[in-house]
Amino acid sequence: MAVDYAELWKTLNPRQQFYLKTIFEEDQGREAAQRAAGASGNFNRVPAAEWRTIDAYHEPSVPDLLGRTELQYRWRGAGHHDQGTGSTIKVLVEHDLITTDTRPTQFGWMHQVAMTKQGRALMRWVTKPRASRTKVPLKERSAEVLGQLYDASKSRKGYLDWIRSPTIDKDLIPRGLARSRGYTQGFEITEEGIAHLTEHHAAYAAAYPKLNLPDPSGGVGWPDEADRLLGTLANECWSLVHAAEKAEEKAQEERTRADAEFKEELHRKTGQLALAMYREVFELERDHAKALVDTYDGYRAKMLIVLTERLPQYAAATLAAVTAVVEGADPVAAIRAQTAAVVAELPAYTPTGVAAVDVEGERLYAECQRKRPRRATTTRKGKAKAAAGLHTEAVPSPARGTVLEQPWALAVHLHRALRNGYLYRLLNAPAEEEQPRKRRPAGLLDKPALRLLVALVATENPRRAHHARTEVERYGKATEEELAAIPRGLFSYEVGQATRSTKAPGILVDRGLAEYTNLARFDGYGHYGDNWPLLHVTQAGRDHLAEHRETYAEFHPDVTLPASSAPAADG
Repeated sequence: MAVDYAELWKTLNPRQQFYLKTIFEEDQGREAAQRAAGASGNFNRVPAAEWRTIDAYHEPSVPDLLGRTELQYRWRGAGHHDQGTGSTIKVLVEHDLITTDTRPTQFGWMHQVAMTKQGRALMRWVTKPRASRTKVPLKERSAEVLGQLYDASKSRKGYLDWIRSPTIDKDLIPRGLARSRGYTQGFEITEEGIAHLTEHHAAYAAAYPKLNLPDPSGGVGWPDEADRLLGTLANECWSLVHAAEKAEEKAQEERTRADAEFKEELHRKTGQLALAMYREVFELERDHAKALVDTYDGYRAKMLIVLTERLPQYAAATLAAVTAVVEGADPVAAIRAQTAAVVAELPAYTPTGVAAVDVEGERLYAECQRKRPRRATTTRKGKAKAAAGLHTEAVPSPARGTVLEQPWALAVHLHRALRNGYLYRLLNAPAEEEQPRKRRPAGLLDKPALRLLVALVATENPRRAHHARTEVERYGKATEEELAAIPRGLFSYEVGQATRSTKAPGILVDRGLAEYTNLARFDGYGHYGDNWPLLHVTQAGRDHLAEHRETYAEFHPDVTLPASSAPAADG
Protein backbone atom coordinates (compact mmCIF):
# COMPACT_ATOMS: atom_id res chain seq x y z
CA MET A 1 0.00 0.00 0.00
CA ALA A 2 1.29 3.44 -0.95
CA VAL A 3 2.50 5.57 1.92
CA ASP A 4 1.06 9.09 2.33
CA TYR A 5 4.30 10.90 3.15
CA ALA A 6 2.51 14.21 3.79
CA GLU A 7 0.38 12.68 6.55
CA LEU A 8 3.29 10.69 7.94
CA TRP A 9 5.42 13.85 8.18
CA LYS A 10 2.61 15.75 9.91
CA THR A 11 2.26 13.06 12.58
CA LEU A 12 5.77 13.90 13.81
CA ASN A 13 6.23 16.88 16.09
CA PRO A 14 8.95 19.46 15.26
CA ARG A 15 11.45 17.83 17.61
CA GLN A 16 10.96 14.40 16.05
CA GLN A 17 11.25 15.92 12.57
CA PHE A 18 14.54 17.57 13.53
CA TYR A 19 15.96 14.31 14.91
CA LEU A 20 14.99 12.42 11.74
CA LYS A 21 16.48 15.19 9.59
CA THR A 22 19.87 15.04 11.36
CA ILE A 23 20.01 11.23 11.19
CA PHE A 24 19.16 11.33 7.47
CA GLU A 25 21.84 13.96 6.77
CA GLU A 26 24.46 11.85 8.57
CA ASP A 27 23.31 8.78 6.62
CA GLN A 28 23.59 10.64 3.29
CA GLY A 29 27.00 12.02 4.25
CA ARG A 30 28.30 8.50 4.80
CA GLU A 31 26.77 7.33 1.53
CA ALA A 32 28.49 10.17 -0.34
CA ALA A 33 31.80 9.27 1.32
CA GLN A 34 31.43 5.66 0.19
CA ARG A 35 30.76 6.75 -3.40
CA ALA A 36 33.75 9.09 -3.38
CA ALA A 37 36.01 6.37 -2.00
CA GLY A 38 34.83 3.93 -4.66
CA ALA A 39 35.37 6.47 -7.43
CA SER A 40 38.97 6.96 -6.28
CA GLY A 41 39.64 3.22 -6.19
CA ASN A 42 39.53 2.84 -2.39
CA PHE A 43 36.73 0.29 -2.35
CA ASN A 44 35.26 -0.44 1.06
CA ARG A 45 34.09 -4.02 1.45
CA VAL A 46 32.27 -3.30 4.73
CA PRO A 47 28.55 -4.13 4.33
CA ALA A 48 26.23 -1.14 4.01
CA ALA A 49 24.32 -2.26 7.10
CA GLU A 50 27.46 -1.58 9.14
CA TRP A 51 28.58 1.80 7.81
CA ARG A 52 24.99 3.08 7.81
CA THR A 53 24.72 2.35 11.55
CA ILE A 54 25.29 5.65 13.39
CA ASP A 55 26.33 6.17 17.01
CA ALA A 56 23.62 8.26 18.69
CA TYR A 57 24.32 8.57 22.43
CA HIS A 58 26.02 6.71 25.26
CA GLU A 59 24.36 5.34 28.36
CA PRO A 60 25.37 6.38 30.95
CA SER A 61 26.43 9.79 29.71
CA VAL A 62 30.22 10.17 30.12
CA PRO A 63 31.23 12.92 27.65
CA ASP A 64 34.50 13.61 29.49
CA LEU A 65 35.67 10.07 28.71
CA LEU A 66 33.99 9.23 25.40
CA GLY A 67 33.26 12.66 23.97
CA ARG A 68 30.01 13.26 22.09
CA THR A 69 28.71 11.80 18.85
CA GLU A 70 28.10 13.85 15.71
CA LEU A 71 24.36 13.59 16.30
CA GLN A 72 24.71 14.86 19.86
CA TYR A 73 26.62 17.93 18.65
CA ARG A 74 23.80 18.68 16.19
CA TRP A 75 21.11 18.15 18.81
CA ARG A 76 22.95 20.23 21.43
CA GLY A 77 23.54 23.05 18.95
CA ALA A 78 19.80 23.34 18.37
CA GLY A 79 18.88 22.91 22.05
CA HIS A 80 17.25 19.51 21.51
CA HIS A 81 19.62 17.28 23.50
CA ASP A 82 18.07 16.44 26.87
CA GLN A 83 16.30 13.69 28.77
CA GLY A 84 13.69 13.36 26.00
CA THR A 85 16.14 11.96 23.45
CA GLY A 86 15.25 8.34 24.16
CA SER A 87 11.49 8.89 23.85
CA THR A 88 11.95 10.87 20.62
CA ILE A 89 13.95 8.04 19.05
CA LYS A 90 11.35 5.54 20.25
CA VAL A 91 8.62 7.39 18.32
CA LEU A 92 10.70 7.30 15.15
CA VAL A 93 11.18 3.55 15.59
CA GLU A 94 7.43 3.05 16.06
CA HIS A 95 6.80 4.77 12.72
CA ASP A 96 9.37 2.46 11.03
CA LEU A 97 11.57 5.43 10.12
CA ILE A 98 14.72 4.24 11.93
CA THR A 99 16.01 1.15 13.67
CA THR A 100 18.05 1.02 16.85
CA ASP A 101 20.86 -1.15 18.13
CA THR A 102 23.48 -1.08 20.90
CA ARG A 103 27.13 -1.98 21.21
CA PRO A 104 29.05 -2.46 24.46
CA THR A 105 31.77 -0.04 25.47
CA GLN A 106 34.20 0.07 28.38
CA PHE A 107 31.87 2.37 30.30
CA GLY A 108 28.40 1.13 29.31
CA TRP A 109 26.38 0.96 26.09
CA MET A 110 26.44 3.05 22.92
CA HIS A 111 22.96 3.42 21.44
CA GLN A 112 22.98 3.35 17.63
CA VAL A 113 20.44 4.28 14.96
CA ALA A 114 20.03 3.58 11.24
CA MET A 115 17.59 4.85 8.63
CA THR A 116 15.01 2.44 7.23
CA LYS A 117 13.89 2.42 3.59
CA GLN A 118 10.67 4.15 4.61
CA GLY A 119 12.53 6.77 6.62
CA ARG A 120 14.89 7.47 3.74
CA ALA A 121 11.99 7.69 1.29
CA LEU A 122 10.13 10.10 3.59
CA MET A 123 13.12 12.42 3.90
CA ARG A 124 13.72 12.37 0.15
CA TRP A 125 10.08 13.36 -0.30
CA VAL A 126 10.50 16.20 2.18
CA THR A 127 13.81 17.53 0.92
CA LYS A 128 13.64 16.99 -2.84
CA PRO A 129 11.11 17.88 -5.53
CA ARG A 130 9.67 15.22 -7.79
CA ALA A 131 12.30 14.10 -10.26
CA SER A 132 11.74 15.18 -13.84
CA ARG A 133 11.40 12.47 -16.46
CA THR A 134 12.62 14.77 -19.22
CA LYS A 135 15.13 12.99 -21.45
CA VAL A 136 18.24 15.09 -22.04
CA PRO A 137 21.44 14.27 -23.95
CA LEU A 138 23.93 15.38 -21.27
CA LYS A 139 24.40 14.48 -17.63
CA GLU A 140 24.07 17.17 -15.00
CA ARG A 141 27.82 17.82 -14.65
CA SER A 142 28.30 17.94 -18.43
CA ALA A 143 25.42 20.40 -18.83
CA GLU A 144 26.88 22.55 -16.04
CA VAL A 145 30.31 22.64 -17.71
CA LEU A 146 28.73 23.48 -21.07
CA GLY A 147 27.04 26.47 -19.41
CA GLN A 148 30.38 27.52 -17.91
CA LEU A 149 32.01 27.31 -21.36
CA TYR A 150 29.29 29.57 -22.77
CA ASP A 151 29.70 32.09 -19.95
CA ALA A 152 33.46 32.04 -20.51
CA SER A 153 32.94 32.75 -24.23
CA LYS A 154 31.16 35.98 -23.31
CA SER A 155 33.90 37.06 -20.89
CA ARG A 156 36.92 39.20 -21.71
CA LYS A 157 39.17 36.14 -21.98
CA GLY A 158 36.79 34.24 -24.24
CA TYR A 159 37.60 30.72 -23.06
CA LEU A 160 37.72 28.52 -19.96
CA ASP A 161 41.31 28.45 -18.70
CA TRP A 162 41.24 24.96 -17.20
CA ILE A 163 44.39 22.86 -17.64
CA ARG A 164 42.38 19.65 -18.00
CA SER A 165 38.80 18.44 -17.65
CA PRO A 166 37.72 14.78 -17.92
CA THR A 167 34.13 15.94 -18.43
CA ILE A 168 35.05 18.02 -21.47
CA ASP A 169 37.47 15.43 -22.85
CA LYS A 170 35.15 12.44 -22.49
CA ASP A 171 31.69 13.93 -23.05
CA LEU A 172 31.68 17.35 -24.72
CA ILE A 173 34.55 17.12 -27.22
CA PRO A 174 33.41 13.74 -28.70
CA ARG A 175 29.99 15.33 -29.31
CA GLY A 176 31.53 18.37 -30.97
CA LEU A 177 30.19 20.74 -28.29
CA ALA A 178 33.62 21.97 -27.15
CA ARG A 179 37.22 21.93 -28.31
CA SER A 180 40.64 22.18 -26.74
CA ARG A 181 42.81 25.20 -27.47
CA GLY A 182 45.95 23.13 -27.06
CA TYR A 183 47.80 21.46 -24.22
CA THR A 184 47.24 23.44 -20.97
CA GLN A 185 45.67 26.26 -23.03
CA GLY A 186 42.09 25.77 -21.88
CA PHE A 187 38.83 24.95 -23.65
CA GLU A 188 36.19 26.86 -25.62
CA ILE A 189 32.64 26.19 -26.73
CA THR A 190 31.91 25.50 -30.39
CA GLU A 191 29.07 26.77 -32.56
CA GLU A 192 27.48 23.34 -32.22
CA GLY A 193 27.73 23.70 -28.43
CA ILE A 194 25.96 27.06 -28.48
CA ALA A 195 23.24 25.65 -30.74
CA HIS A 196 22.89 22.60 -28.47
CA LEU A 197 22.50 24.76 -25.36
CA THR A 198 19.95 26.97 -27.11
CA GLU A 199 17.89 24.00 -28.33
CA HIS A 200 17.89 22.04 -25.07
CA HIS A 201 17.91 24.89 -22.52
CA ALA A 202 14.29 24.33 -21.45
CA ALA A 203 14.80 20.56 -21.18
CA TYR A 204 17.90 20.99 -19.03
CA ALA A 205 16.03 23.49 -16.81
CA ALA A 206 13.37 20.82 -16.23
CA ALA A 207 15.78 17.92 -15.72
CA TYR A 208 18.33 19.81 -13.57
CA PRO A 209 16.48 22.66 -11.80
CA LYS A 210 19.44 23.32 -9.49
CA LEU A 211 21.57 24.40 -12.47
CA ASN A 212 21.28 28.05 -13.42
CA LEU A 213 22.31 27.59 -17.05
CA PRO A 214 22.66 30.62 -19.35
CA ASP A 215 20.19 30.91 -22.24
CA PRO A 216 21.97 31.79 -25.51
CA SER A 217 18.62 32.73 -27.08
CA GLY A 218 18.46 35.77 -24.79
CA GLY A 219 15.38 34.63 -22.88
CA VAL A 220 14.92 36.18 -19.45
CA GLY A 221 14.00 33.79 -16.65
CA TRP A 222 14.71 34.49 -13.01
CA PRO A 223 16.18 38.02 -12.91
CA ASP A 224 19.60 38.54 -11.34
CA GLU A 225 18.26 41.72 -9.73
CA ALA A 226 15.92 39.63 -7.56
CA ASP A 227 18.89 37.66 -6.22
CA ARG A 228 20.79 40.89 -5.59
CA LEU A 229 17.91 42.49 -3.65
CA LEU A 230 17.27 39.41 -1.51
CA GLY A 231 21.00 38.95 -0.97
CA THR A 232 21.36 42.55 0.19
CA LEU A 233 18.52 42.11 2.70
CA ALA A 234 19.95 38.82 3.96
CA ASN A 235 23.47 40.20 4.32
CA GLU A 236 22.25 43.28 6.16
CA CYS A 237 20.23 41.20 8.61
CA TRP A 238 23.11 38.77 9.14
CA SER A 239 25.58 41.59 9.77
CA LEU A 240 23.23 43.31 12.23
CA VAL A 241 22.54 40.10 14.13
CA HIS A 242 26.16 39.03 14.38
CA ALA A 243 27.32 42.54 15.29
CA ALA A 244 24.68 42.63 18.03
CA GLU A 245 25.84 39.22 19.25
CA LYS A 246 29.45 40.41 19.30
CA ALA A 247 28.46 43.60 21.10
CA GLU A 248 26.69 41.56 23.78
CA GLU A 249 29.78 39.39 24.30
CA LYS A 250 32.12 42.37 24.49
CA ALA A 251 29.76 44.23 26.82
CA GLN A 252 29.73 41.26 29.17
CA GLU A 253 33.54 41.11 29.16
CA GLU A 254 33.84 44.83 29.91
CA ARG A 255 31.10 44.64 32.55
CA THR A 256 33.15 42.03 34.37
CA ARG A 257 36.14 44.41 34.34
CA ALA A 258 33.98 47.34 35.47
CA ASP A 259 32.61 45.38 38.44
CA ALA A 260 36.06 44.29 39.62
CA GLU A 261 37.55 45.74 42.83
CA PHE A 262 41.11 46.94 43.33
CA LYS A 263 43.06 44.34 45.30
CA GLU A 264 45.54 46.19 47.43
CA GLU A 265 47.04 43.02 48.87
CA LEU A 266 48.54 42.21 45.46
CA HIS A 267 50.75 45.30 45.81
CA ARG A 268 51.59 45.13 49.50
CA LYS A 269 55.33 45.01 48.82
CA THR A 270 55.30 48.23 46.78
CA GLY A 271 55.70 51.72 48.15
CA GLN A 272 52.87 54.21 48.66
CA LEU A 273 53.70 56.14 45.50
CA ALA A 274 53.68 53.00 43.35
CA LEU A 275 50.47 51.85 45.07
CA ALA A 276 48.83 55.17 44.20
CA MET A 277 49.89 54.74 40.57
CA TYR A 278 48.42 51.23 40.37
CA ARG A 279 45.18 52.38 42.00
CA GLU A 280 44.81 55.33 39.62
CA VAL A 281 45.51 53.16 36.57
CA PHE A 282 42.97 50.60 37.80
CA GLU A 283 40.32 53.31 38.21
CA LEU A 284 41.03 54.62 34.72
CA GLU A 285 40.72 51.14 33.25
CA ARG A 286 37.49 50.55 35.17
CA ASP A 287 36.05 53.87 33.96
CA HIS A 288 37.09 52.94 30.43
CA ALA A 289 35.38 49.54 30.80
CA LYS A 290 32.17 51.27 31.97
CA ALA A 291 32.29 53.57 28.95
CA LEU A 292 32.76 50.59 26.65
CA VAL A 293 29.82 48.81 28.28
CA ASP A 294 27.62 51.83 27.61
CA THR A 295 28.89 52.04 24.02
CA TYR A 296 28.35 48.36 23.27
CA ASP A 297 24.90 48.34 24.91
CA GLY A 298 23.87 51.50 23.09
CA TYR A 299 24.88 50.23 19.67
CA ARG A 300 23.35 46.82 20.34
CA ALA A 301 20.02 48.44 21.17
CA LYS A 302 20.19 50.54 17.98
CA MET A 303 21.05 47.51 15.86
CA LEU A 304 18.15 45.51 17.29
CA ILE A 305 15.81 48.41 16.50
CA VAL A 306 17.00 48.45 12.89
CA LEU A 307 16.81 44.65 12.75
CA THR A 308 13.23 44.78 14.01
CA GLU A 309 12.42 46.78 10.88
CA ARG A 310 14.64 45.07 8.33
CA LEU A 311 14.02 41.42 9.25
CA PRO A 312 10.23 41.57 8.66
CA GLN A 313 11.02 43.22 5.33
CA TYR A 314 13.33 40.33 4.49
CA ALA A 315 10.64 37.76 5.38
CA ALA A 316 7.94 39.71 3.53
CA ALA A 317 10.19 40.05 0.47
CA THR A 318 10.76 36.28 0.27
CA LEU A 319 7.02 35.64 0.65
CA ALA A 320 6.23 38.18 -2.07
CA ALA A 321 8.85 36.70 -4.38
CA VAL A 322 7.38 33.21 -3.95
CA THR A 323 3.93 34.56 -4.78
CA ALA A 324 5.30 36.33 -7.86
CA VAL A 325 6.96 33.14 -9.11
CA VAL A 326 3.76 31.12 -8.60
CA GLU A 327 1.55 33.73 -10.30
CA GLY A 328 4.00 34.59 -13.08
CA ALA A 329 4.48 38.20 -11.91
CA ASP A 330 7.65 40.29 -11.67
CA PRO A 331 9.59 39.20 -8.54
CA VAL A 332 11.75 42.36 -8.55
CA ALA A 333 8.70 44.63 -8.31
CA ALA A 334 7.24 42.41 -5.56
CA ILE A 335 10.45 42.58 -3.52
CA ARG A 336 10.80 46.35 -3.91
CA ALA A 337 7.19 46.85 -2.77
CA GLN A 338 7.91 45.10 0.53
CA THR A 339 11.09 47.10 1.23
CA ALA A 340 9.55 50.51 0.49
CA ALA A 341 7.99 50.90 3.94
CA VAL A 342 7.79 49.31 7.39
CA VAL A 343 6.09 45.90 7.27
CA ALA A 344 3.21 45.81 9.71
CA GLU A 345 1.96 42.35 8.70
CA LEU A 346 3.48 39.59 6.64
CA PRO A 347 1.80 38.87 3.28
CA ALA A 348 -0.01 35.58 2.81
CA TYR A 349 1.90 32.42 2.03
CA THR A 350 1.20 31.11 -1.48
CA PRO A 351 1.61 27.33 -1.80
CA THR A 352 3.99 26.36 -4.57
CA GLY A 353 2.98 22.74 -4.99
CA VAL A 354 6.57 21.65 -4.30
CA ALA A 355 6.68 19.51 -1.16
CA ALA A 356 10.30 20.39 -0.45
CA VAL A 357 9.25 24.04 -0.08
CA ASP A 358 5.67 23.89 1.21
CA VAL A 359 6.04 21.37 4.04
CA GLU A 360 8.47 23.58 5.94
CA GLY A 361 7.21 26.88 4.54
CA GLU A 362 3.63 26.42 5.69
CA ARG A 363 4.74 25.24 9.14
CA LEU A 364 7.11 28.15 9.67
CA TYR A 365 4.54 30.63 8.37
CA ALA A 366 2.01 29.24 10.87
CA GLU A 367 4.57 29.87 13.64
CA CYS A 368 4.82 33.50 12.53
CA GLN A 369 1.04 33.87 12.79
CA ARG A 370 0.79 32.58 16.34
CA LYS A 371 -0.54 35.22 18.70
CA ARG A 372 1.91 34.07 21.33
CA PRO A 373 5.10 32.98 19.57
CA ARG A 374 6.92 30.12 21.18
CA ARG A 375 9.89 31.35 23.16
CA ALA A 376 13.11 29.68 24.09
CA THR A 377 13.23 28.44 27.68
CA THR A 378 16.03 27.78 30.15
CA THR A 379 16.63 24.42 31.76
CA ARG A 380 17.46 23.88 35.43
CA LYS A 381 21.14 23.88 34.52
CA GLY A 382 20.81 27.30 32.97
CA LYS A 383 21.20 26.12 29.37
CA ALA A 384 19.07 27.65 26.66
CA LYS A 385 16.49 25.30 25.15
CA ALA A 386 15.28 26.23 21.68
CA ALA A 387 11.66 27.02 20.96
CA ALA A 388 9.82 24.04 19.51
CA GLY A 389 8.86 24.09 15.88
CA LEU A 390 11.77 26.04 14.40
CA HIS A 391 14.96 25.12 12.64
CA THR A 392 16.94 26.93 15.28
CA GLU A 393 20.34 26.02 13.92
CA ALA A 394 19.67 28.77 11.34
CA VAL A 395 18.64 31.31 13.99
CA PRO A 396 21.48 33.33 15.59
CA SER A 397 21.32 33.74 19.34
CA PRO A 398 20.25 37.45 19.48
CA ALA A 399 17.12 36.55 17.49
CA ARG A 400 16.49 33.25 19.26
CA GLY A 401 13.72 33.43 21.80
CA THR A 402 12.44 36.80 20.51
CA VAL A 403 9.65 37.82 18.12
CA LEU A 404 12.30 37.90 15.37
CA GLU A 405 12.93 34.16 15.56
CA GLN A 406 9.91 33.03 13.51
CA PRO A 407 10.25 35.42 10.53
CA TRP A 408 14.00 34.78 10.45
CA ALA A 409 13.58 30.99 10.07
CA LEU A 410 10.86 31.50 7.43
CA ALA A 411 12.94 33.98 5.40
CA VAL A 412 16.02 31.73 5.42
CA HIS A 413 13.98 28.72 4.29
CA LEU A 414 12.26 30.53 1.41
CA HIS A 415 15.44 32.33 0.32
CA ARG A 416 17.20 28.97 -0.10
CA ALA A 417 14.45 27.87 -2.48
CA LEU A 418 14.47 31.15 -4.43
CA ARG A 419 18.25 31.58 -4.76
CA ASN A 420 19.58 31.44 -8.33
CA GLY A 421 16.07 30.84 -9.68
CA TYR A 422 15.73 27.28 -8.33
CA LEU A 423 12.02 27.58 -7.50
CA TYR A 424 11.39 29.50 -10.73
CA ARG A 425 12.79 26.66 -12.84
CA LEU A 426 10.82 24.06 -10.89
CA LEU A 427 7.53 25.85 -11.52
CA ASN A 428 8.24 26.94 -15.11
CA ALA A 429 9.64 23.69 -16.47
CA PRO A 430 8.07 22.64 -19.79
CA ALA A 431 5.25 20.13 -19.52
CA GLU A 432 6.22 16.53 -19.96
CA GLU A 433 5.10 14.71 -23.06
CA GLU A 434 1.54 13.43 -22.81
CA GLN A 435 2.18 10.22 -24.74
CA PRO A 436 3.14 7.23 -22.60
CA ARG A 437 6.81 6.61 -22.02
CA LYS A 438 8.42 4.25 -24.49
CA ARG A 439 9.61 0.99 -23.10
CA ARG A 440 12.97 -0.42 -24.03
CA PRO A 441 12.51 -3.16 -26.64
CA ALA A 442 13.12 -6.69 -25.50
CA GLY A 443 16.62 -7.92 -26.08
CA LEU A 444 18.39 -4.62 -25.47
CA LEU A 445 20.83 -4.13 -22.62
CA ASP A 446 20.14 -2.00 -19.59
CA LYS A 447 22.27 1.09 -19.02
CA PRO A 448 25.01 -0.47 -16.78
CA ALA A 449 25.56 -3.34 -19.22
CA LEU A 450 25.55 -0.92 -22.18
CA ARG A 451 28.19 1.26 -20.51
CA LEU A 452 30.40 -1.77 -20.02
CA LEU A 453 29.92 -2.93 -23.62
CA VAL A 454 30.83 0.56 -24.89
CA ALA A 455 33.93 0.56 -22.67
CA LEU A 456 34.97 -2.84 -24.03
CA VAL A 457 34.54 -1.69 -27.63
CA ALA A 458 36.56 1.46 -26.86
CA THR A 459 39.53 -0.64 -25.76
CA GLU A 460 39.85 -1.90 -29.35
CA ASN A 461 40.66 1.56 -30.65
CA PRO A 462 44.16 1.17 -32.18
CA ARG A 463 45.20 4.54 -30.79
CA ARG A 464 44.75 3.31 -27.24
CA ALA A 465 47.49 1.47 -25.39
CA HIS A 466 47.14 -2.31 -25.28
CA HIS A 467 46.92 -2.50 -21.52
CA ALA A 468 46.55 -6.27 -21.28
CA ARG A 469 49.66 -6.85 -23.41
CA THR A 470 51.63 -4.31 -21.37
CA GLU A 471 50.73 -6.09 -18.12
CA VAL A 472 51.72 -9.50 -19.52
CA GLU A 473 55.05 -8.13 -20.76
CA ARG A 474 55.69 -6.70 -17.32
CA TYR A 475 54.83 -9.75 -15.20
CA GLY A 476 54.76 -12.72 -17.58
CA LYS A 477 56.69 -14.78 -20.03
CA ALA A 478 55.11 -15.02 -23.46
CA THR A 479 56.29 -15.40 -27.02
CA GLU A 480 55.60 -12.76 -29.64
CA GLU A 481 52.88 -14.97 -31.14
CA GLU A 482 51.20 -15.31 -27.76
CA LEU A 483 51.43 -11.56 -27.13
CA ALA A 484 49.84 -10.86 -30.49
CA ALA A 485 46.95 -13.18 -29.63
CA ILE A 486 46.12 -11.45 -26.34
CA PRO A 487 42.80 -9.60 -26.84
CA ARG A 488 42.19 -6.03 -25.79
CA GLY A 489 39.87 -5.72 -22.84
CA LEU A 490 39.39 -4.70 -19.21
CA PHE A 491 40.73 -6.19 -16.00
CA SER A 492 38.47 -6.52 -12.95
CA TYR A 493 39.30 -3.13 -11.44
CA GLU A 494 38.79 -1.46 -14.84
CA VAL A 495 35.37 -3.11 -15.14
CA GLY A 496 34.50 -1.55 -11.77
CA GLN A 497 35.53 1.86 -13.10
CA ALA A 498 33.34 1.46 -16.20
CA THR A 499 30.21 0.45 -14.26
CA ARG A 500 29.33 0.02 -10.61
CA SER A 501 26.98 -2.84 -11.50
CA THR A 502 28.23 -6.26 -10.41
CA LYS A 503 25.74 -7.97 -12.73
CA ALA A 504 26.74 -6.25 -15.97
CA PRO A 505 29.76 -8.51 -16.76
CA GLY A 506 27.66 -11.64 -16.26
CA ILE A 507 24.91 -10.28 -18.51
CA LEU A 508 27.35 -9.67 -21.38
CA VAL A 509 29.02 -13.08 -20.95
CA ASP A 510 25.69 -14.97 -20.73
CA ARG A 511 24.50 -13.35 -23.97
CA GLY A 512 27.77 -14.01 -25.75
CA LEU A 513 28.55 -10.31 -26.19
CA ALA A 514 31.77 -10.61 -24.19
CA GLU A 515 33.94 -13.35 -22.80
CA TYR A 516 36.73 -13.87 -20.30
CA THR A 517 40.29 -14.86 -21.09
CA ASN A 518 42.43 -16.07 -18.19
CA LEU A 519 45.93 -14.60 -18.44
CA ALA A 520 47.23 -16.43 -15.36
CA ARG A 521 49.31 -18.79 -17.57
CA PHE A 522 51.47 -15.79 -18.52
CA ASP A 523 52.13 -14.70 -14.92
CA GLY A 524 55.61 -15.92 -14.08
CA TYR A 525 55.65 -14.51 -10.55
CA GLY A 526 52.37 -15.78 -9.10
CA HIS A 527 50.91 -12.29 -8.55
CA TYR A 528 47.39 -13.34 -9.45
CA GLY A 529 47.24 -16.95 -8.28
CA ASP A 530 45.16 -19.13 -10.56
CA ASN A 531 42.88 -16.38 -11.87
CA TRP A 532 43.82 -13.30 -13.86
CA PRO A 533 40.60 -12.58 -15.81
CA LEU A 534 40.44 -10.25 -18.78
CA LEU A 535 36.97 -9.33 -20.09
CA HIS A 536 36.86 -8.51 -23.80
CA VAL A 537 34.16 -7.99 -26.41
CA THR A 538 33.24 -10.65 -28.96
CA GLN A 539 32.21 -10.21 -32.58
CA ALA A 540 28.61 -10.74 -31.45
CA GLY A 541 29.04 -7.77 -29.09
CA ARG A 542 30.35 -5.56 -31.88
CA ASP A 543 27.50 -6.58 -34.17
CA HIS A 544 24.93 -6.03 -31.42
CA LEU A 545 26.13 -2.49 -30.75
CA ALA A 546 26.22 -1.64 -34.47
CA GLU A 547 22.74 -3.09 -35.07
CA HIS A 548 21.00 -1.36 -32.19
CA ARG A 549 23.02 1.86 -32.13
CA GLU A 550 20.09 4.16 -33.03
CA THR A 551 17.77 2.53 -30.50
CA TYR A 552 20.36 2.84 -27.71
CA ALA A 553 20.92 6.50 -28.63
CA GLU A 554 17.18 7.08 -28.17
CA PHE A 555 16.70 5.25 -24.88
CA HIS A 556 20.05 6.06 -23.27
CA PRO A 557 21.02 9.52 -24.58
CA ASP A 558 23.45 10.10 -21.71
CA VAL A 559 25.64 7.14 -22.76
CA THR A 560 28.28 8.30 -25.24
CA LEU A 561 28.33 5.73 -28.03
CA PRO A 562 31.38 5.31 -30.27
CA ALA A 563 31.16 6.56 -33.82
CA SER A 564 31.34 2.97 -34.98
CA SER A 565 32.51 -0.28 -33.49
CA ALA A 566 36.25 -0.20 -33.97
CA PRO A 567 37.83 -3.26 -35.57
CA ALA A 568 40.04 -5.40 -33.42
CA ALA A 569 43.61 -4.15 -33.59
CA ASP A 570 46.85 -5.99 -33.34
CA GLY A 571 49.17 -5.32 -30.44
